[in-house]
Amino acid sequence: MFAGVTNCSFDDPKFKEDSVRELILAPMLSKLGYLPSGKTRVIRSKSLKHPFIRIGTRNHPVTVVPDYTLIHDEKPIFILDAKGPREDILDHLHVQQAYSYAMHPEIACREFGLCNGKELAIYDVFHREPLIVVKFQEYEARWADIEKYLLVKFLLQPAMRRFAPDFGLALMRTGFEQTAAMVMLGVRLNLFGRVSDNLYTASANTTFGTIEHCASFDFPAEMLPAIVAGLPSPLGQMFNDALKCAPFQAAAGLVIELDLAARLGEVTRGRDEEFVPLVIEEIFESRFNPEPVANDPQDIPEHVFQLRKAFKIRRGATDA
Repeated sequence: MFAGVTNCSFDDPKFKEDSVRELILAPMLSKLGYLPSGKTRVIRSKSLKHPFIRIGTRNHPVTVVPDYTLIHDEKPIFILDAKGPREDILDHLHVQQAYSYAMHPEIACREFGLCNGKELAIYDVFHREPLIVVKFQEYEARWADIEKYLLVKFLLQPAMRRFAPDFGLALMRTGFEQTAAMVMLGVRLNLFGRVSDNLYTASANTTFGTIEHCASFDFPAEMLPAIVAGLPSPLGQMFNDALKCAPFQAAAGLVIELDLAARLGEVTRGRDEEFVPLVIEEIFESRFNPEPVANDPQDIPEHVFQLRKAFKIRRGATDA
């Protein structure tokens, strides 16, 4: 992506700010989908009609015009300023200059960034420390992180950054065929939901490559009894009952462990992003596994039935 640029390139006195713009940031922004024209585009050196910020009774001049302003639907969503490799993008003066521009009423961006080639730093106007700092040698290995801070969908909805990438979509991108059967052992499921009278879905986390992904498992209503068959009584009935009434969700807390066969489903458009569910075709075995795990999700809303909590309450009552 970076036309033969290496770490040694930044030691060359001839490699200056213009080289950072043309050899680092231009190809990066192009790969991210920011083009010279269109609904989502990039503007070079966007000047201000009123180059100052009024604080109290005084006008504070905005002395730096960042190199790139990212635009979506005619509204600025991010600014990015290039610096020479020998300039420190964590220096408070550089950060302050970019901050003043981002805060200007004509721009009003929540986030901004600085890059000297050697490092890329992303800031939030409401936080002093950078949200993320990525070194040049990590640009490609951490490209998914860069996308989470610079793709338009994440700039418009920063909360989406907490979402793990979809496992089914990752499999499809590697060329995995939809007709291919997957036998999966020891799948520990978390949040269940009723999509319709005849369709349920459940989620699980898994590592793909070195990145944590989220897998969605779809299954027909008639398969639910086999999935909860391993639960001790009356937890199975409590779990079923929770899925029958609003909000039609129940958190298994990773205590439902399945051996199953599945295949890739169709690309599905969710509220915030696309995903590919894994369609369960057969349940070989269902087990109750209450052993604690390091990644036990703790962000389940209080109004959603939590199977692990119900088990602890019943065990406590029995022990008493």
